[in-house]
Amino acid sequence: MEKLTAIEVVDDSKREELKGFLYKHLPDTIEIICGLKLAKELNAKVFTDDSWPDVKTVIYTYNEGEFTFIYPFGTDNSKTAVTLKSVIDSLLDNAQQPMITGCEEVFQEMKKLGIDQKISVPTFRYVYTQNTTKIERPALSEGYIIDSIHSSDVEYVVSKWKLAKNSLKMKQLMRHLIAHHPNAAIYDTSTEPPRPVSWNVSSGLGILQHLYTHEEHRGKGLATIVKAELMEKILAEEITPVGYIDFDNVKSQQVSEFLGYTKTGSVLFHTEL
Repeated sequence: MEKLTAIEVVDDSKREELKGFLYKHLPDTIEIICGLKLAKELNAKVFTDDSWPDVKTVIYTYNEGEFTFIYPFGTDNSKTAVTLKSVIDSLLDNAQQPMITGCEEVFQEMKKLGIDQKISVPTFRYVYTQNTTKIERPALSEGYIIDSIHSSDVEYVVSKWKLAKNSLKMKQLMRHLIAHHPNAAIYDTSTEPPRPVSWNVSSGLGILQHLYTHEEHRGKGLATIVKAELMEKILAEEITPVGYIDFDNVKSQQVSEFLGYTKTGSVLFHTEL
């Protein structure tokens, strides 16, 4: 097996040089391109294979609290997997499991290296592709108000995230995202106190997570409204909103397309904790 060593790219000018390679392979590199703009804010690390300047693999990693997110991209999946293993070995101890987003082929190659990750169902990448930062949306019906998630409602929101159903780590991750990044929620004012019935959460990279509307309140356009509200918050920070939607979640795909997203790039998988 060819042994490749991941090289950390620290110098800003060298990171800038990577953009030629990354832009050539859009949209599968959109997360890394967006991440480079936020590298200082997120205290991110960037790695390549050891063939500089003609790199074939770029890996972007940053932390959300105690959780490490990794976005690998390469033109040779086997070499990307070996380089990714080098990054994981250098950054994490054996007790830590990173959150990796990548194509199926990379996960297959990692399995050959003895790294057998539990991965999600396939998801489509949706990227906001419009030039406007003001999102058209339906009017919010009487009896509802739009807000951020209240601290008193965090545990209720976390309990509704399907990825956290059987995972304490995913619950902890969702609490972190709510506390540290933009979110939006619609509250039903017919109850006292008002309770959240629709919401959307985001990560430091502007990845939208956990779009949910309570069953009793569906069919009123609330998901579209709450997602539009969150998108505007993300766009105000000059970040491109991106979402990953399960391949069979047609309704959520339709909401994204209505709001100006385009389904693009490879089918993606994500590790689960």
